[in-house]
Amino acid sequence: MTVRPHTRSQRINESSMSDTNFKLDTTRKQPALEYLTWMHQAAEAGKSIGSMLKELIKLQFSKAKISPEEYFLYQLYDDERYTWEAKQTFMGSGSKRVSSPWATVCHDKPTFTALLQGLGLPTPETQAFVHPERSIGNAYNLRDGDDVRRFLREDARYPIFGKPMESVCSLGSANISGFDHAEDAIILSDGRHVDLDRLIDQIRQFDFKYLFQSLLLPHEDLIPIIGNRVSTVRMYVLQDDDGCELLRASWKIPGSTNGADNFWRPGNLLAGIDVKTGKLGRTLQRTENGTQPIDKHPVTDTSFADLVFPHWEEMVKVVMRAAPNLSGCHFQGWDVALTDLGPVLVECEGDGGDTIMEQLCFDTGLLQGRFLEFFDSRKEREQRDSKKRKARWRQNIKRNMAALSVQEKSAAAEESSQETDATSVQAAKEQTTSAMAETNETTSV
Repeated sequence: MTVRPHTRSQRINESSMSDTNFKLDTTRKQPALEYLTWMHQAAEAGKSIGSMLKELIKLQFSKAKISPEEYFLYQLYDDERYTWEAKQTFMGSGSKRVSSPWATVCHDKPTFTALLQGLGLPTPETQAFVHPERSIGNAYNLRDGDDVRRFLREDARYPIFGKPMESVCSLGSANISGFDHAEDAIILSDGRHVDLDRLIDQIRQFDFKYLFQSLLLPHEDLIPIIGNRVSTVRMYVLQDDDGCELLRASWKIPGSTNGADNFWRPGNLLAGIDVKTGKLGRTLQRTENGTQPIDKHPVTDTSFADLVFPHWEEMVKVVMRAAPNLSGCHFQGWDVALTDLGPVLVECEGDGGDTIMEQLCFDTGLLQGRFLEFFDSRKEREQRDSKKRKARWRQNIKRNMAALSVQEKSAAAEESSQETDATSVQAAKEQTTSAMAETNETTSV
């Protein structure tokens, strides 16, 4: 099911000047590594340097594979908050995932969206697909800059949201609210006017592989909480032999100046959600060099205390309808938006995505219970399969070496036989020559 948002009238400022310096955001800003600051915070929590180093080494070389940055990001130095057993449940980005082709499939946005639509699941409406060769149904298929120019001038139903076909973390996205025909410029959601050719130049850097979707609108029950902004909930599903289970959920909340809700952007918020009740737990705000607790929205001033995410049962129902259809996709990180038309499946990480989403706002990590049992069993299976592959490889090597040895012996025997035959022929020739010589001598006498 394709979700088509309600149309909205757009007010266009004809006198606005186009932004000639506009650039799509294509670089993820990494937080500064403030080790001295972090170590000072750890010391204030009563953690000595020696104790920290000891824990770091243990966690880095365990199945958790926690990096120093993750150790401080999760504040695992806080012994009052975490027991040692709880610290060992946090999974680092360096921990090996279970391999699955779904990571690639989900990354291909047009293909994955078509799959969900074929299953009758709610997805954003794609108005246009920019690609030199590929096409999708029920959308304008644009091949080059001229096609993009024509679509944005004549055919687009604003507001729309543009994003690269293969990008992650909202990089390269554009929130476009309308078009100014007098200036031949698009109008961004923040009111800036951008020359159309300038936007096309920016899309060119993605090899003209870009999507234009109808902009989703927030549900009316969310507006008093976070304002008139679209947000998504990362819903983490485990699929094993016993079926699918929603393990964790975190609400990604856009800050006042960010156009997307990704938590890596400073100012954005992340709130843990109890998957059973929908109640919000710990809420954090991203800063330039880490995170900080926050108890109310910075714009609406709405308190997060005792807040339950609106229509939580509907959100869970949609995800649990979708999850079983990804056969063999064991870790699924769904981004689900609660819109004015209900829950919408925006994207899915086929390998579960960044584990920060599932762990940062909680007092324990993923490496426990059903997840840990499955994780260990899959790793053991992969190790067994790896040993079998190596054993088969060694057998093939031995078999090939044996065959090569037989061939060498056969070749040597054949060469020896040929030498014997040559010797016999030479001896026969010599005997014949000698006999002929004797005959000639007799005849002469």
